[in-house]
Amino acid sequence: MNPLIQRLEKMLEAGNDNLLLRFGLGKAYAELQQYDQAISHLEQAVLFDAMHSSSWFWLGRTQYEHGRLDDAEKSLEKAVEVATEKGDSQTVKMAQVFLRRVEKQGNDPGPADN
Repeated sequence: MNPLIQRLEKMLEAGNDNLLLRFGLGKAYAELQQYDQAISHLEQAVLFDAMHSSSWFWLGRTQYEHGRLDDAEKSLEKAVEVATEKGDSQTVKMAQVFLRRVEKQGNDPGPADN
């Protein structure tokens, strides 16, 4: 297991549950493509602070990577909304990139049946 994840999981087990811990765990799991764990922690992060635009972005990105397009669209739209309110233009741009990917993948009918 990743050393960062080990340290953060130990902190969580010790009862140190907070936004940054959940965000850190979610992002670390997402980067390892362990999407179920990532989504679980990121969902907790946005419960701690619904105005944390990075948590919304990573939640939406992870949902997209995991093929949960409807959930990803909602989370990424929330990321844009929150980031816009906070003046976080970088998160707005990143979320909009993934929203376009969600839209493109959602409209892609896939290979034609022959």
